Amino acid sequence: MIVKVKREDYFSEFEINIQEKRITILEVLDYIKNYLDPSLSYRSNCRASICGTCGVKVNGKPVLACKTKALDLAENNTLLIEPVDNMPIIKDLIVDQDEFLEKLKKAKAWFEPRDNFEKVYPQDLALFEKEADCILCGICYSVCPAFQNDKNFGGPINFIKIFRFWKDKNDALGDVRIEIAKENNITSCIHCKYCTFSCPKEIPVESDIMQLEFFGKQKGIIQSQDNFGFGFNFGF
Repeated sequence: MIVKVKREDYFSEFEINIQEKRITILEVLDYIKNYLDPSLSYRSNCRASICGTCGVKVNGKPVLACKTKALDLAENNTLLIEPVDNMPIIKDLIVDQDEFLEKLKKAKAWFEPRDNFEKVYPQDLALFEKEADCILCGICYSVCPAFQNDKNFGGPINFIKIFRFWKDKNDALGDVRIEIAKENNITSCIHCKYCTFSCPKEIPVESDIMQLEFFGKQKGIIQSQDNFGFGFNFGF
């Protein structure tokens, strides 16, 4: 198999014998680094789809390298591996995540406990159990085309966190979370669903954004506007 890895403004090409279906993209990268080119740079840590550090694009599809089987994405016996989009490249497949992590601070993406806790039942947890699976991998952020028209858009990852804590009855902020969503320019979302389709944890990201927007408009917190993609160049 031919493996092409994006490196600055060129591609390094390697020929690797991949026969077993279990071999992951991360194992391919490890083999290249260990036996063919020790200068190759990429991120990995847990190898179990938990830490979220190994996001890359493979033949145009953003994935977690540790979770994705090489043979599943190969096209014409070729793998084209590139860094994810919407973030500056530091080196090879490593991108600078500082911007989206800073935006998470603006979204107050942490639990604010109430003074008096209520009992939590399975039906309460079911309201945000998928959102609690978010591993901050940034893949949803990398595929979002809304940044083309609004650089201050919080990004899908912000609204996953806002939704998760808004649905938690023991979070002290309550509907203040909707105000925070507004401050993160939630109405700049163009509802393309790329975030939902690409999420490695299958979180219904766009649906969460829709719920936040709908509730905010019902309460008069968020102003209604037509923003469903007219004039946008998706670039995909």
